[in-house]
Amino acid sequence: MARPIEAVKDINDSKDLWKIVVRCKHMWTMTSSSNKQHSELILLDSNLDMIQAIVPPHLVSKYLAELAIGGSYIMQNFKVSNNDFSFKSSTHSFKLVFCGSTYIRKAKLLDIPVNYLNIIGLDTIVDGKFQSNLLVDIVGGVTEIVQTQINADNRKSKAVFIITDMSKSLVQCTLWGQLALQFYEYYKTHNEEGNVVVLLQNARIKGAQGSYSEFDKFIWKAEILSEAEISSLQHETTCVTVAKLEKFEAGQAGWYYDGCGVCTTSVSLKDGNLKCYANHITNETVPRYKLEILEGEDNPWEFPFELDAILKKELAIRAVFQPKFERLSVASKLGVSEPCSQEDFRSFSEPLSASADYDPSVVNSWLTPSKRTITDVV
Repeated sequence: MARPIEAVKDINDSKDLWKIVVRCKHMWTMTSSSNKQHSELILLDSNLDMIQAIVPPHLVSKYLAELAIGGSYIMQNFKVSNNDFSFKSSTHSFKLVFCGSTYIRKAKLLDIPVNYLNIIGLDTIVDGKFQSNLLVDIVGGVTEIVQTQINADNRKSKAVFIITDMSKSLVQCTLWGQLALQFYEYYKTHNEEGNVVVLLQNARIKGAQGSYSEFDKFIWKAEILSEAEISSLQHETTCVTVAKLEKFEAGQAGWYYDGCGVCTTSVSLKDGNLKCYANHITNETVPRYKLEILEGEDNPWEFPFELDAILKKELAIRAVFQPKFERLSVASKLGVSEPCSQEDFRSFSEPLSASADYDPSVVNSWLTPSKRTITDVV
């Protein structure tokens, strides 16, 4: 006897043998820090309920050719786990993970819309009545172009504009990379013909200007680079990367040193003065720590035992690469709760990393004042 079709809203982790009839609303590929690619999908059923699914790296070649955006399918047999994405494409409590026994069959399903949008009004955003970690669909007419920055490197292209809808609410939007370029080219050739209307899918909502999280501060003005990209840098660069700490090397020095009061290099006694490599003269040295610790030792050769707790863990690190010395000096770190990649950080970080007018480390530093009170969508 064949299994009955079940509703997406009923999916939970009590079993793996779910059988659903869905349309692939959206699909994209992600690359991990170990350079492995996996695919993510948003699946929609006839009740307009959505759930996010993952195709692990070792199964991408098996299933990717069978899947297409807009395609409708009968699917069954998945691993089910909690929806623990940092930014969610669905409010569903669970996500589906494809496994070796997952079955897919194409089917014509006319009762599931092809271009379904779960649009929220701009007034909902302005009033703060939204889930901050949920990606949303919005639509509005462009009222003002705030900034355009179009570069040959599409990843750094940027377009900032304000949209409105029937509620007369105003929301500032920021597009990056290829999307910014597409918007810029279209607006440049069509804005004189009448109102330009923009539809954004899977947009991330941020708070009002001046309100930034610790994550935003962490990636501020930093290049998001892989280890291979860092090693090829020709100039001193502040960057953010994802890496796993394999071991501590004893090296030629301890975990802290006597540093210059002007820069971060070490000092030594030269001609009766304390000088650093940059020839800054200082009267009193400043302890410079090579490792961030909670509770240190007075002996620079006694590496704190507490540091062993972060070995073999994946961390996002903010660092300064100095090609002259082939050295990466770590300034700060963030723990990574789930596998991610440089692309993850690029997608979440670009709105702040390119904002040269705002320094989140300074309490009273603000962006150029806006004409209106608005909410950001990126």
